[in-house]
Amino acid sequence: MKKFWRGLLTGVLGIGMVFGSLGAASAASTPKDIQGHWAQSKVQDWLDKGYLTGYPDGTFKPNKAITRAEFVAVVNRLFSFKDTATVTFTDVKTTNWAYSEVAKAVKAGYINGYSNNTFHPNSPITRQEAAVIAAKVLHLSTDATSTTFKDAAQISAWARGSVAAVANLKIITGYPNGTFGPKKPLTRAEAVIIVGNSSAHNTGGASATPATPTPSATPAPTPSTGGGGGGGGTVSYPTVSGATYGHVGSVTADVYFTSNVTGSVYYVVAAGSAALPTVNEIYLGSAGSGVSVVNKGLKFTTAGSTVSFSVYGLTAGTNYSAFIILVDNYGNRSVSVARVDFKTTASTVTGITYAASGTSTTVTSVVYVTYGSAGDLAGQIRYVVIPSDPSIATGAAAPTAEQVWNGQNASGIAVGSGWSGGLPVIIPGTQTPITITGLASGKEYKVYLVAGDGTGGYSTVEVVTVQTK
Repeated sequence: MKKFWRGLLTGVLGIGMVFGSLGAASAASTPKDIQGHWAQSKVQDWLDKGYLTGYPDGTFKPNKAITRAEFVAVVNRLFSFKDTATVTFTDVKTTNWAYSEVAKAVKAGYINGYSNNTFHPNSPITRQEAAVIAAKVLHLSTDATSTTFKDAAQISAWARGSVAAVANLKIITGYPNGTFGPKKPLTRAEAVIIVGNSSAHNTGGASATPATPTPSATPAPTPSTGGGGGGGGTVSYPTVSGATYGHVGSVTADVYFTSNVTGSVYYVVAAGSAALPTVNEIYLGSAGSGVSVVNKGLKFTTAGSTVSFSVYGLTAGTNYSAFIILVDNYGNRSVSVARVDFKTTASTVTGITYAASGTSTTVTSVVYVTYGSAGDLAGQIRYVVIPSDPSIATGAAAPTAEQVWNGQNASGIAVGSGWSGGLPVIIPGTQTPITITGLASGKEYKVYLVAGDGTGGYSTVEVVTVQTK
């Protein structure tokens, strides 16, 4: 076994031996050459979980270079790439142990050969080449090319966007001296960290058991013989907590939760008991294959804040599920999806059949509302505007239908001038705009609406969130 990784990936040992038995999860002995190494924590974690094994002599050789073929084999395994394509590289023959692994990588679309149609399977993969693979596998945007590495000028033009993308996500970090070492061979230890961090970001649904290893604390990188220390940083993931619903009407609903990061909220809403979609599906505005999305949106949040959003386009007396993820300002996504199930109120009288927010300025906002359906008797709509109050998520009441009709908040106190009003006569089935004035710049408000026919009967209260610029 002069070449350990190749030996593991071929012949009687097979590729599975790189990661050991996928079902294994018992403490493994610590190779003598990783004790005190900057990557010891992650390497040992993978050894304990059976994702990989060491050399027969009790070593791991963390600073040994990994070849291009060996690296794609590891990526294929962790990301569950199994489909193959025809390989046309002149230096990768069907008899080569790496042929099937290169074929998988070609099919997955994350490798390119050299200009002379070769792949150089036995050449050490460089750090910038590994960055390009990670960016392609994760479908990262490579538009931004700026980095703070001292040797940024040494990064090849074709790799700069990828290096910037993976560095921003802490998939790959630089060395303690501030350099990146783009053309240095990637070591076995660095490969473990980089592939581990990449697979942790793989929210698109890879199915292999180790496809989403939980990142564990990695000691601060320090120089070591033969390189190292530039694998990747510990990834801290955005998390949704306390997700719940607030006021629920017949065609609208409020959802509340707390964010642990500053960044963006992505959500989708589907009817019925939809299966939990993946993080990536929600990021793309989908609730999963074949599932109809009723409502979706994006809004910004700050760490530790209670966030709310209103859901529109609902049907009375129907079950819905809202699915939520977070993406922080570094591009890190939630590793799990938050779910809020709720049921809209059944409609017993002619009421509001549609309500949603429109455009906003710094001091005004437009809300669109529809009363009843064509052929119904004409009715009235009244509303009150109240600054968003996160305490509603913890039990504080929204105003009742009678309070909204009388221009009051939940305490029965009349709201300020311009923050209540109505449409005295509205044609049923016609979408009508309501322009709300007197708002403050950069603030969020809740607009509560109720319909009535002038005889003392009220519809269910509906809620719309508006945000001024």
